[in-house]
Formats: sequence, C-alpha cells, structure tokens
Amino acid sequence: MKRLFIIFAFLAAAFSSCKKSLEENYMNPELTTSGSLGKLLSGMYLNKRIHPSYWDWYTFVMPTTGAFSQTVALSPGAQMYVPSTSYTENRWVDYYDGATGTDYNYSGPGIMSNYREMETVYNAMSAEDQQTGLIFLKVAQVILYDQTSQMIDLWGDIPFSASNSLNVTRSLSYAKFDDAASLYDTMITNLKVLNAYFDTATLATLQATELKKQDLMFNGDLGKWQRYANSLRLRLLMRISNYDEATAKTEVTTMLNDPATYPLITANEYNAVLWMSPTTVKSDLNDVFSGYPYAPAYLLDTLMLANNDPRTDVFWDADGTNGFKGFPVNGTTAQYEAGGYATFDSATFFYNYNIPAVLMTAAEVSFLKAEADERWTIGTAQTDYENGITQSTAFYYSINSNMVLKSGDYTALTAPTTATISTYLLKNAIAYSGTTTEKLAKIYTQKWMNFFVLQAGQAWAEYRRTGYPVLDFATSTSASGPTPPNRLLYPSSEQLYNSANYSAVSGKDTRDTKIFWDVN
Repeated sequence: MKRLFIIFAFLAAAFSSCKKSLEENYMNPELTTSGSLGKLLSGMYLNKRIHPSYWDWYTFVMPTTGAFSQTVALSPGAQMYVPSTSYTENRWVDYYDGATGTDYNYSGPGIMSNYREMETVYNAMSAEDQQTGLIFLKVAQVILYDQTSQMIDLWGDIPFSASNSLNVTRSLSYAKFDDAASLYDTMITNLKVLNAYFDTATLATLQATELKKQDLMFNGDLGKWQRYANSLRLRLLMRISNYDEATAKTEVTTMLNDPATYPLITANEYNAVLWMSPTTVKSDLNDVFSGYPYAPAYLLDTLMLANNDPRTDVFWDADGTNGFKGFPVNGTTAQYEAGGYATFDSATFFYNYNIPAVLMTAAEVSFLKAEADERWTIGTAQTDYENGITQSTAFYYSINSNMVLKSGDYTALTAPTTATISTYLLKNAIAYSGTTTEKLAKIYTQKWMNFFVLQAGQAWAEYRRTGYPVLDFATSTSASGPTPPNRLLYPSSEQLYNSANYSAVSGKDTRDTKIFWDVN
C-alpha cells in the first residue's frame, strides 16, 4: 500500500482534554513549514503499537501474538489460528503510516514515517543546527530498530530502505522489500555504532533541556539510551544465534566480557519502559481483559501454581469457586463461556490506567546472558538465570504498586521476600540443574513467562526460535489454519498497490514459511 504519507495528526477530537497537553510535545509537519526534531521524537512514543492501546491489544496482541505464544487463553473456534487480515494490515500500516483503527485515547504517527520526517528535517538544517539536532535522530534510531525488528519477526522481508519516500522526496514511489537477514545485520552493526556515539556524546544546556522534555521514557539520560541500544543488540544477536552462531558468539562474547564498553540494562532502574501519565494519556485496557480474561492452564497450573511461583498473585485473580485454575488448551467454547477460571489480576491489569509500554527489561537481558553463558561458557549462567527471575518478580510487583485505578479500591500487593524467591529458586522444576539442554529449557521458559502479555510479540518470537516452552495447541477444524502459523501473511494491499515489488517475495508469502532465524 502507499505507506508513503507524511505523519497524520494523532489526537482524536473526542479527547480534547488530552489534546492540549500532548500538542505541546508534538507537532504535525503537515501544518508547519519546518518540524521540530524534539517534538517529532515525543510523537514517536505515541504510536499505538508502542504504548498500551486498546486497539492494539484487542485486535492484535491478544488474538494473535498472545494466542500464538499461549500467554493468553484463546476462545476455541475454527478460525482461532487465522488472524484477521484487516487487523494484521492495521499492524503493518501503523509501522509505516500510523493512525489506523480506533483508540480510546490517542493515535500516534507511524514509526517509519516519523523517522523519515526527522531525517528530512535534519537534512534541511544548517551544519551548526545539525550538530545540536543529531542526538534526537540517534535516539529515534534505537526506537526505529526495535520496532523494525518486530516487523521482521512477524513477516520476514519488509520494505525499509526505500520506504516512505513522500516524507523524504515529497513524491510517491513504491518500496522494494529488503531481505530480513540483511536488515538484521544492518541493525546489529548500527547499534554498535550507536553505543560508541552515546558513550561520547555531550549536550549543551539548551539541547539537554529539550531532550529531557521530549524524551518521554528516559528524560534525556544518554547512559540509559546506551544501555537500551546495547541490550537491543544483544537481543538481536541471540535471535540469530541458531542461524549464524559464529557471528552471534563472537559479538556477544565481546559485549559480555567488556561491560564497561558495552553497558546493558542490568537492573530494573534502567528498564526501557514508558509509564503512562493518566491525567493526559493512559492505558485503558479494561475492555481488552474483559474480552480475553482467562489464564492459560499451562502457564498458570503447570508452571506457576505447581511451583508456588511468586508472581502468581500479581499475574492472576483466583476464581471465586475454582481458585487458581487455568483454561485448558483443549477446552470447549461452552467451557470458555461458562467461566470459572482465573483471570488477569484486577489491580495490575484489569483496572490499571498505568500499565507501561515495555520495550526491554533487566530480566530479559539476564535471561539472554544466561543463555549465552550456558552455550558459550562466557559468564555464570546460574547467577544470570536467578537474577532474571528476581528482576522479573520485582518488575511485575512494581506495576501493581504503581497502579492508577480506573475503578475499584485495591491495596497494593506486598512484594515477595528474598526468602520466598530463594525457596522458589530451589524447586526441582526451577532450580538451575540438569543437562545443558534442560538448563536452556529453564532459561527459555522463564524468559517466556517474563514476557507474558506485556511483550507477547517477543514471547512468540522466542517460542518459534527456541521451541520452548513445549506447548500443546488444540487443532482447529479450519483447513486454512489448523495450528498457529510461522509468520503473518503480507497485507492484500501490498499485492494490489505494490505488486511489482511484492512479486519478488510472493513465494515466501505463506503461513508455513519460517522467519530466517527460525531454523528449528
């Protein structure tokens, strides 16, 4: 489709109370003669595939990435593994252009169109202004790479290098599809360059003040941006580690053996997480959790309940009759409609306006390090594995303690004690013991649990890459999708409007085609 448009205005008129506040941090380039790099950066955060939006979660996260990773219980049906083509196209368009679907709060610009507009603004600046404006482009590049890798993980080859020409040349052209593996290589290389940039960058007072105002996640802290860039690079390297182990092993070993040069997100205080500001923007997901309420049985019954997982209470509310009971993978529609299963925790999820956008956490980094440690004898795998579980537990309880309630009166849960977590770590099914295969299975499973629904896309990607946890899926009666796919199909608009470029990748456009890093 013509994903080449200039950024859309992103605030709905129905939310005029939010509009005034947000317009101070964002400017629509269609209405101005020159854009502000800082304000374009802040607009980037408001893409509804980054912030927790009703539209994204209800139409895509829960029925697609959440269902296919089994981090949410899906209502049984013939088409349960066949994603809505209109909703997957919405996901595609929101990366390039933005402003699809209906969001209860706001709709930000497309990630790619926003970044291309930033490049155009930057290129039109004087050399002096470029020196002060470069930092905004570099910060935005980290976000771009994170979101681009997620697009690749969903579809494979995507338009990138030639996309969104209207934002650059102000003329329409159709974009070729770039090779997915090559794009990963480019991002891995460029994230290393960004690490060096953030390590030495210095900001003038006015520049630092502007970045602090417009950077809605890190408030202009370049040290945290460096950690995020390196952690994202670690994720991408481990994602390709079964496809190109030699490169992954060499680069990851270099990073983990030199933490001073390559600092990572090693504590929750460094998390790449965007908390909501409920007086202006909020994560109103009550209707989402009402539509997809139940815990999946494997996650709750087999993994959490059987092992007294300290996150059980912060993830789930027990059913009044059956207690902590998950919906079985072979459950029927009648059983789903009758209920009686544990639901998402009321204060943490159902009624919480302050569910954050989660891009990267210390727990994920610890589990990535643990995998590398175990496979390549770099560090102490057990320490990183146990740190990951501890950090994951603390993070989820922080969401509960920072709740801003839509309704109801809930008291924040008491976080588990160190002794409680230590006891959990000694459980036979959890303790870091066994063969290398068994240890890796525990790392992968705990990472999947940590992703949960907040990072369901990552959960699905890692499940496909590693094959863990070992999940059973009921077989549907649909001949077009009896089991979850390996990738999403390209939007029909690509075939219609970008047919010449689509023809080059049409042979890969099947639900059974694997993403290049999926070599299991």
